[in-house]
Parts: sequence; C-alpha cells; structure tokens
Amino acid sequence: MSTGASASLAENSVFLTPVAPEDLDAVSAMAARIWPAAYGAILSPEQIEYMLRWMYDAETLRSNLAAGVLTWWIVCKEERIGFLAAGPREEAGLCPLHKFYLLPEAQGRGLGSAALAALVTRLHSDGVRILELRVNRHNHAAIGFYRRNGFTVHAEDCRDIGGGFAMDDYVMRLDLASGTF
Repeated sequence: MSTGASASLAENSVFLTPVAPEDLDAVSAMAARIWPAAYGAILSPEQIEYMLRWMYDAETLRSNLAAGVLTWWIVCKEERIGFLAAGPREEAGLCPLHKFYLLPEAQGRGLGSAALAALVTRLHSDGVRILELRVNRHNHAAIGFYRRNGFTVHAEDCRDIGGGFAMDDYVMRLDLASGTF
C-alpha cells in the first residue's frame, strides 16, 4: 500500500466510544448544532426546536440508556465528530438505529460509512440480524447515504408526534444475517 493510501485510510479511521451518562448534555449540544443543517431545508425551525426538546433532553437520553439504547460517540483523530444510538436488540434479531448524526464539517469524507461499518460489525457479532431505521422521506441526502450502504426501504410511516407536528418517514432496513453488508 502506498503512503498516500495509508494516510487516506488513517484520515477516514473512526472509532465508536460509549457515551457516558455525564456526557449526555454534550450529545444534546451536538444535536443542536447538527439538526438545523440536517433538517433546515425540510422542517420548520419550530419543528426542529420541538423535536430537539423532545428527543435530546438529557433526561430523555438518560431514560433511553436505562432502557438499553446504547449510545456511542463517533471519533476521528481524537475528536468527537458525531454520535449514534441503537438498540436494544429485539427477540427476532431486529435492532433499531435511533440516532446517527455527523457534524456538517465531517460529512462527505467517508466517515459516516466507516462509522456505520463499525456499528454493523459490532451489532452483527451481538446477534443482530436486521438493522432498522427511520429517515424523513424528504431527506434525500440521508436516503442516498443509507442506500449506498446497503439499506432498502421496508415501509412508509407517518405519525403524529404532538405539538401539531408529524414525522413522515421511510422505514429502512439492512440485512445483517446475509453477512454481505
């Protein structure tokens, strides 16, 4: 392997490290940085603010941890560049991917795919057969990312989330049982 290829691989190396309960405020703060960039073109500022309060309040995140949702920092070059949360694994081997976000400046460099590969390897070794997520049907960049990484649309779902808002999503799945992810 050439030195250039080695440097490129090192540049795209990511690690997943568990989020400690005392770091949940930092997860909330990172979400507040990411969400306006991720959803600003498809959701109103009011819905973004509502969903951030609903999903990223430190107490909500603590409850998620207690319920078995595992949350990891995505780390590159010793810097936290994003976070993800998955679980718990259900009896049939299905595991929900609840959160998967990178800072805008970390996107477009293969780091998201590397983080997803690290997660898939970990979950597959823990007996997960299917990884399932919800993605806003109008978030074309995210849908393209998931498709490029082997996910397919399994269903469509629109649900009222309160406050006069709805989540209009695709449910996408990745088959880990095949071992060809």
